[in-house]
Amino acid sequence: MAYGQLDGQRWRARYKRPDGTVGSLSGFDSKKAAKEWAGDQEALIRRNLWIGPLAGATLFGGFAEAHLDAIRGRLEPNTVAKMRSFLDNHLLPQWESWPLAGIFNGYLEIEKWVSELHEDYAESTVASIFATFSGLMKAAANARLIPASPCSSVRVTSGAYDTEYLVASPVQILRGAMRLYKCGLGLHGFVLCLMDAYTGARWGELVGQQRHEYDSAVRAIAIREPLKEFSGRVFKGGKAPAEIAAPSRRRGKQRKGRTKTPAGTRLVEIPPSIAVFYEELMDSHSHPFILCSPEGNPWRRSNFRYRYWRPAWDGAAEDKPGSVPPILEGSPSTKGATLTRHG
Repeated sequence: MAYGQLDGQRWRARYKRPDGTVGSLSGFDSKKAAKEWAGDQEALIRRNLWIGPLAGATLFGGFAEAHLDAIRGRLEPNTVAKMRSFLDNHLLPQWESWPLAGIFNGYLEIEKWVSELHEDYAESTVASIFATFSGLMKAAANARLIPASPCSSVRVTSGAYDTEYLVASPVQILRGAMRLYKCGLGLHGFVLCLMDAYTGARWGELVGQQRHEYDSAVRAIAIREPLKEFSGRVFKGGKAPAEIAAPSRRRGKQRKGRTKTPAGTRLVEIPPSIAVFYEELMDSHSHPFILCSPEGNPWRRSNFRYRYWRPAWDGAAEDKPGSVPPILEGSPSTKGATLTRHG
């Protein structure tokens, strides 16, 4: 029960903490003031809103490392690497020695930091960095180290304009597929372009397809374990390509290499006109992945984008031999536009 106790010439407030121990604070001018303050603390405890007086002294650096260690086992390697990079290069240099309570009360410092990030990085990069920072501050609030996250009212993006998206017509999609065919990719590039445009599947979901994931009865592909890139290497179901030539025999729920959300695990029907080419491609080689390079190697997104996809859609400069115009007309260059999930 809250009460006030004489402490020399002044009064000390005493209250019962959630763990059963007695907390106190001295320096009150009267017994009534001490008792009222102690009563307020117990009221906050009953409402599960109480923050310990030493909780906010926890340093951001220590909490960030502890939080990452706690959730690491549930994250994909790419996500862990991204968070690690943001911590080492942006968050820890700025906030490592700050107590969490100081960040909670440092709204202007947060705004200043975000403005400095905008001077050096693209808006999308700043948004990703801040999302990691905001997630850590929300975790600190959930851990009852600060009353709430100070990031909710910080505006990260300018919102001054919307990104221009160019949508390809069926004829333009076919033209892009034919250019990929002619540039040396053959049927591999032709089918990949058509399936990218008409199935709605992501890059990793398409290039990670294997024979046992195709249902010939309904002409559909099963999206279960997309191909993922990490530190320059590709993995499917947590395994390197050399280990996944044959279908996995493991039973039960897979953790690593799964789709982003449960809804992402699905069956995607292929239009009949495209399924004919897909089945022909399957019959043309015996490589582990259906949509792969002509040599049988799994495709990496960054290499494919710059070596094949962008040249096919953007065309070549007029002063270069064999120049071809951009596929999407109405824009002098399509390099700044998002064509599909590849672009």
